[in-house]
Amino acid sequence: MMHKIIQCFTRIVLIIALIIPIFNPLTTKAYSDKTIADLREELQKLKDEKARIESSKKLTQDQINAAKNSIFQAQKEQDQIAKDIETAKQKITESEKMIEQLTQETEALLRYFQLTKGDNVYNEYLADATSLKDLIRRLAAVEQITEYSQDTLKKLDDLITENEQLQVELKEKTTELDKKIAETASKMQQLNGQYSEYSEINADIDAQIKNQQEQINYFKQICSSETIPISSCGNSIGNSAGWTKPLAKGTVTSNWGYRIDPITGAASSFHNAVDIGGNPEGTNIYAAAAGRVSNIDYKTSCGGNIVYIHTMVNGVKYTMQYAHMLSVKVNKGDMVTTSTVIGTVGGGRSTYWDHCSTGAHLHFGISKGYYGIDYSSWNSFLANSIKPPGYPSKGIWWYSR
Repeated sequence: MMHKIIQCFTRIVLIIALIIPIFNPLTTKAYSDKTIADLREELQKLKDEKARIESSKKLTQDQINAAKNSIFQAQKEQDQIAKDIETAKQKITESEKMIEQLTQETEALLRYFQLTKGDNVYNEYLADATSLKDLIRRLAAVEQITEYSQDTLKKLDDLITENEQLQVELKEKTTELDKKIAETASKMQQLNGQYSEYSEINADIDAQIKNQQEQINYFKQICSSETIPISSCGNSIGNSAGWTKPLAKGTVTSNWGYRIDPITGAASSFHNAVDIGGNPEGTNIYAAAAGRVSNIDYKTSCGGNIVYIHTMVNGVKYTMQYAHMLSVKVNKGDMVTTSTVIGTVGGGRSTYWDHCSTGAHLHFGISKGYYGIDYSSWNSFLANSIKPPGYPSKGIWWYSR
């Protein structure tokens, strides 16, 4: 349990260590004071960070491959040791059989010559010598036979001892290899976890790079220069005299403000929009005021497809939010009017990615200021949220925009 806690803590430290450089501000400027040139510099920093993590990821993969190869070699060595142990066992068995056979032969030889009893047969064998030379030869022959048998028995006995010792050594080596494999496997598991973390961080950086590039492309359309503050851009949107509704008909199913969250059940959840129901999925959604598409989030887990539009109504800058969309019909940077179809109603659970909806509806919110230009944090967007004007009470239908 403690090992898992330490491992988890180590991973958290690794992630923090990798992510902190990404979010270190390039400049102390407020977001609205930054220029396109500043954004380009931040984009390059993200790309450099991506390259650094890719390098670390490759190094980790090399270490994983080395660990795999080490385990493979150790397992091959274990297989060979198992074969060597079997060979040693066979040699022991064969040696034991030879010892038994030689013992029987020696005993038979000794019985024949009656060495221990001085039997007449032995004496007769010696007495049959035709000369002194023959006698010496016969005595030497008996002695050599018995000595040969004893020497052979000793060699075989030594071989058994040697093979038994070899088995012990091989088993000890097998135990050492088991330990090595277990340690390498544990290290490889940590490396796999580290590799996964690098992949997750890299995916996050990829998303940031994509978003940063889209922001640069967007601001290039509305800014006259790359060196002016982005807060001064976008004044070409124009000025609308009032609001229209985003749907030709509908009914408010959830008001703006604090409510009981229909998904989590939280009693004081702030809802920064009105939910408009009464329309099936695929119903056309229109821009509630003329403006420019500032951002699009695709297939988010809580909100599905989301479109943000900058607009100016009665001289005040606003950002409109359209969430739980089944499809999106506009692109980032597009100029829209109140007759522009920006997408279609979703939220009816026909898509696998949107988990924050209980039925087909449009989540329509309005916040003061240009989200992504005047401020960039979600908390600021919520803090600047206003109640969309011109909607009847909850449950009452309307049939025109």
